[in-house]
Amino acid sequence: DRYNLIVNSNKYLQKLTTEYANAHSKLCRIYHAKFPELEELVVDPRQYKSAVRVIWNEMDMTMVNDELGNGILSSNQIITISVAGSTTSGRPLSDEELAKLDDTIIYMDGLTVTQTELTQFVEERMENLAPNICAIVGPTIAARLLGLAGGLDELSKIPACNFQVLGQVKGNASSRAGMSSSHSKP
Repeated sequence: DRYNLIVNSNKYLQKLTTEYANAHSKLCRIYHAKFPELEELVVDPRQYKSAVRVIWNEMDMTMVNDELGNGILSSNQIITISVAGSTTSGRPLSDEELAKLDDTIIYMDGLTVTQTELTQFVEERMENLAPNICAIVGPTIAARLLGLAGGLDELSKIPACNFQVLGQVKGNASSRAGMSSSHSKP
């Protein structure tokens, strides 16, 4: 049944997002030895991965500034990274660490490709499944809402007052202290 396929695809997309976050955490743990400050300077996981790919094991940040500027980071981020990189307490990574780093980046690239293809698949079918929702918020948001609610029937049963917090990340004391372990509200 096409409806169940779309609902299950949405659930799989959410799992892919979680898996990408886990892979990003692994990438940060590996690269921390080389450039511990980078995680705080580049908070977007996709930009972080791209920056790591460019910087790699280079200790002189001025050697990679131009490449970082090729659509990866803003000029302000590049300046900040150059300054931080010149004073970092990091060390060059070993060949074993570089191999783990490469494997993690390749894995994250694969997750991105899968996520993009699955998102496109779901969006193309949302127009037929929920045309009114798509007309209001577009197929991308409609697909996310459907996935968060657990299906079209479940989405239709959500009271308007609860609709606005659908998928919102719940904050707790540790997340406000910077030690976030995000949980989505049901």
